[in-house]
Amino acid sequence: MNNTRNAQYPIDGSRDALWMATATQAPETAPLTEQVRCDVAIIGGGFTGLNAAIELANQGTSVCVIEAKNLGFGASGRSGGQVNLGLNLLPSDLISQFGEEAGNRLVQLILTAPDHVFNLIEKHQMRCDPVRNGWIQAAANRSHEALHSRMSIEYERHGYEFKPLDQAQLYQQTGTRRYLSGLFCPTAGSIQPLSYTRELARVAIASGASIFTDSPVNGLQREPDGWLVNSAKGQIKCEQILVCSNGYTGPLIKGLAKKVVPVRSVLIASEPLPQHLQDTIMPGQVTLVDKRRLILYMRYDRDGRLCIGDHGPMRDSFNLDDFEPVKKRALEVFPQLKNIKWDYHWGGRVAMTQSKIPFLYRVEPGLTAVMGYNGRGVGMGSLMGKVAAETILRKDDDQSDFPVTRPKSFTMHRFHGAGVNMTVKWYALLDHLDAIQRKQ
Repeated sequence: MNNTRNAQYPIDGSRDALWMATATQAPETAPLTEQVRCDVAIIGGGFTGLNAAIELANQGTSVCVIEAKNLGFGASGRSGGQVNLGLNLLPSDLISQFGEEAGNRLVQLILTAPDHVFNLIEKHQMRCDPVRNGWIQAAANRSHEALHSRMSIEYERHGYEFKPLDQAQLYQQTGTRRYLSGLFCPTAGSIQPLSYTRELARVAIASGASIFTDSPVNGLQREPDGWLVNSAKGQIKCEQILVCSNGYTGPLIKGLAKKVVPVRSVLIASEPLPQHLQDTIMPGQVTLVDKRRLILYMRYDRDGRLCIGDHGPMRDSFNLDDFEPVKKRALEVFPQLKNIKWDYHWGGRVAMTQSKIPFLYRVEPGLTAVMGYNGRGVGMGSLMGKVAAETILRKDDDQSDFPVTRPKSFTMHRFHGAGVNMTVKWYALLDHLDAIQRKQ
């Protein structure tokens, strides 16, 4: 807990996360120290890689997961833990981009993202504090309301029903008057993300997968009968490789890191709120996100701590004062938090793509990459692991429920930090102008 520390106190985005203090015990794993063989090697032990491992193992495929750090070191152990619908785009956007048949198939797929997560948790009795009371997206201005109306209409055509909330209904469910209205998604919820990651690993191991941690991959070598995955003290000989490194993608595969831009998200968690505040702030234990350009997202943990996330500075090291803006924004939404202490501070990378949707990418035969969840990593990252595994097993890209594409690279990627900082400032200005207009 960080209440007595000075503003420049360093924060470790993984070690200092609330989830580290409340997670279930991780299964026993070890570094790779010898040469092993398998059908598929998965690089990255997060939501995507572990879901893929479970699917592959259950289909009788031998699989090894190799993770550079500890399980859940990346976004899978640092996220807000909201389990939402898969994508930010509208169905019409997806159909326009991929065509009628593939677009409709994709829409139906993303609607299943929460079901995939919660069904998996129930099936394997995962201890990860699942709560499925729905998700509310709040509209701060009239343009957001217009978008919500369009979302409702379009998704209803595909068999999914959002529930519109007027300002009074929104206040009843959330306890804030900061927004004009909202949209309720009944199938969404939240989980303890690090516990979920560790439980995925437990299930993967029980299904027959091997998991190696603290084993950074330092090279990939093409061989006549497949691939060689090299680490400092061991190797994996395999037929295929699946790369699931997301926002922590490095230079291992030429050009792959340019397909995503890692932005930083920071989170805070309060002390356990007294019951009178829990009764007035999101009393139904829903998750909440606003629809502004710089979103604010909120949920409770199992102990009644309010967890709130926002954008952060474009670096991997944090100081305590980096979290002041999210605390200020939290008070704008819930002034009743004025005297509450903030016990936990943490953050990490979120991978953004040019298309605003993830990609499933055949880099070359036998080498596939899947990543880029644009802030929807719990649900979509989990689902994409399963989809990627099915695609590898089927070996027919045209039959994949998620389009197999060649994602665009970000131009001038080396300057992405400066570009993101400029974009954040521009979005902050636009959100400020929207707020002024609303008050007039």
